Amino acid sequence: MARPKQTEHRRGFLIKLLSQEKETIRQQAHLAGLTVSDFIRKCALNRPIRSQVSREVAAELSKLFGLQKHLLMEIKGLPNEEELRCELNSVLSELHTALATFNKNTAE
Repeated sequence: MARPKQTEHRRGFLIKLLSQEKETIRQQAHLAGLTVSDFIRKCALNRPIRSQVSREVAAELSKLFGLQKHLLMEIKGLPNEEELRCELNSVLSELHTALATFNKNTAE
């Protein structure tokens, strides 16, 4: 989510880092899907860092969850409906567990 526009102009802030420290910060910012400035700002101000990757994974898991539920509705009347329903319910249960675990881990 974009930060609200501020009337005050932003000012630069010079810090001295070792090369390895700079690279580590750059990598962490990249993993979180943030600019280095946003990453450092969030760290310095004790704001939560929610990874863009995490949001994408949660969205994909939710999408798969919805597709599985849709498939359960589509198999009515098929000759092997009971077997398919059992398999789809198993996958649905696993997706539900994965999504719940993922949400719990990203909330911490």
